[in-house]
Amino acid sequence: MNQSSEQSFLDPHRWMVFVGVASVYFLAYFHRVSTSIVAPDLIAVFQTNATALGLMSSMYFYAYALGQPLVGYLTDRLGPRRVIGFWTLLAALGCVLFGIAPSITWAAIGRGLIGFGVGGVYVPAVKAFAQWFRPGKFTTMIGLLIAIGNVGAILATTPLAWTSRTWGWRTSFLLIAIITLLLALWVLLFTRDFTPAGQNDAGQNVPTAREFTPPRNNIRLILTSIKFWILAITFFGIYGIFITLQGLWATPYLMSVLQIDRLQASQLNMVLPLGFMIGAPLFGWISDRVSTKKVFMFIGLLVVITLAWLILALGAQTLNARSLIILFFIMGAATGGWVPTLWALARETATTEMMGLFSGFLNPAPFFGVALFQILTGSILDRVGRINGVYPPVAFQNAFWVCMLAVAVCLLLSFILKNQLSSSAAPEIN
Repeated sequence: MNQSSEQSFLDPHRWMVFVGVASVYFLAYFHRVSTSIVAPDLIAVFQTNATALGLMSSMYFYAYALGQPLVGYLTDRLGPRRVIGFWTLLAALGCVLFGIAPSITWAAIGRGLIGFGVGGVYVPAVKAFAQWFRPGKFTTMIGLLIAIGNVGAILATTPLAWTSRTWGWRTSFLLIAIITLLLALWVLLFTRDFTPAGQNDAGQNVPTAREFTPPRNNIRLILTSIKFWILAITFFGIYGIFITLQGLWATPYLMSVLQIDRLQASQLNMVLPLGFMIGAPLFGWISDRVSTKKVFMFIGLLVVITLAWLILALGAQTLNARSLIILFFIMGAATGGWVPTLWALARETATTEMMGLFSGFLNPAPFFGVALFQILTGSILDRVGRINGVYPPVAFQNAFWVCMLAVAVCLLLSFILKNQLSSSAAPEIN
């Protein structure tokens, strides 16, 4: 460990960095699931259907995912602070556009701009945490970051439902735009990047021969790695269906199956991010301390997730409120714990020199998953159609069976990953 790294681990400013990054990431999660709460309003105002709404909502995830390579490159060139700050300004602009959108098309453009903007948070956060915190704290800090993000997901349920009912969804999103702007300014004005030896006073990298080595070989190693593709596909599937449920269909489903209003349904929907919020730091902490058991934790949590989706698919038309609360909490906690465990396995899979590039290719996978599953499940709901303006429980059950199939595939792939990891003597891509 060099002296500059040791200084970063002791510098109290690391907590200022964490607070700034976590505050912006809080809003990123808020936006991921906010469409679920205002979905009935959007359908009514824009006179659209579930397929179009799913496409509009998915624009966040397409824009987020497609922007990740650029975000990764600029994080290395400009530093995490600038990328997070400037990208968050774009997210604020997207909130304004979404709030004043005259049509579903403009709403989709605004949602896409929001997704692109908040997409400039996670990859810079990974780099910043690696610089400011000790290696043995990495997964813990990622889990804590995810937990704080899920507080944003919770505020995107009942509180957003309340503000939308009180002031309207358009005013609510304009207020969110102001908050987003203030957080961007906080990051730009009150945080700084760590400046190790080998950088100038402006925080810019001093050119080295190694820095300008073309990354083609590393890209080839990543894209030909079985481990990478298993991690990417499982991330695509598990996270894709979870956010599709939490962020788009959970509230309408609960309204339909339990015959309750939107505010009550949104209160039950809070259980999903609450479970996620508890599971992420808990299993992140365990992962940092039980390094030899990461793959077993990975598989065990997938088993729990699979069983939860199986119960939901089987009982979609018959489960009562108490059963759904328990099921949603277990599903949220298991998925929340699984995500930092996946990132811990990613660190075992890639060498230190390739971790940034590996993360840049891996991170888009879950968002492409959300984008696909939101459109797919929306089209499944539309095949059944609405009855008296509401999708019946059987429509949601059909969609849940498709999600269940995706989870089963991910579980099977996890056993292949275990064998691949067992065959490697050192943490490297192969």
